[in-house]
Amino acid sequence: MNKIAFFVPGARHYDNGLYQNSANSFVNISITASECQCCCEHCKGQLLKSMLAATEPELLVDLATDLHGRGCRGILISGGACQDGSVPLDRFAGALKHIAAMGLSVVVHPGLLAADTANLLAESNVTRVALDLIGDSATIREVYHLKRTPADYQNSLRAARLASLKVCPHIVIGLHYGKIRGEYEALKMVAAEGAESLVLVMLNPLQNTPMGGVTPPPLESVAEIFKTAKQLLPNIPVALGCARPPGNYSHAIERLAVEAGFNAIAYPARETVDYVLSLGYHITYQETCCGMFA
Repeated sequence: MNKIAFFVPGARHYDNGLYQNSANSFVNISITASECQCCCEHCKGQLLKSMLAATEPELLVDLATDLHGRGCRGILISGGACQDGSVPLDRFAGALKHIAAMGLSVVVHPGLLAADTANLLAESNVTRVALDLIGDSATIREVYHLKRTPADYQNSLRAARLASLKVCPHIVIGLHYGKIRGEYEALKMVAAEGAESLVLVMLNPLQNTPMGGVTPPPLESVAEIFKTAKQLLPNIPVALGCARPPGNYSHAIERLAVEAGFNAIAYPARETVDYVLSLGYHITYQETCCGMFA
């Protein structure tokens, strides 16, 4: 029997009539509040505003302790990037270790990852590291405003692997103003370095950003990337992550993910759930980050 996992972390309310998630089961936290030195073209810091803020290690421990007491099972630690593309995590290493010892799952989004930070995260016993991968120099320069190259992103993945971290790379399809540029190169990075799982997400044009009016990639292009991901990475679970435009486009993307043989989908529409049930799939719901799938 085919199986698929539906990830519905409590950071977003979900109720499809068959399953309802619990508030605070999984929470997103920014260690920089809404501050970001990169101010990428697709976000401009907006995504940080939806997260809880904990800008000091002791504040992070206090927040995690409170959440744990209210039934939280895991947290995503992220934040705005520095001018070198990294999230300033080093001084939070002790706090992360303390939180992991509570029994909470800890997913860390570190931006570009240096070897010393990778080793600190490994020593902190984080559960997963969610690494962005970008395979196009122009995208890195024009969207992320970084003087970096695709090789820097592959080195970031390599550093995580060498530190024995469990890694779930993320690739944003259409990141370059809705165009396909570098997505296949990013998939090749995962094939070369390995990973516990891969999360593919879609550019979600946000209002009041330079990409607010961008048209997402055509479905045929997305389908080809999905197909290539499964062919290139036959032994790595692939998930459709939570970032994607809403409405009919999202529903169509979810259908493509099912048809490509994806192992997991975050926040599926009811029609997607009904579709996989009609195909005889065994489904499970998990209230955690889809990067945890492996």
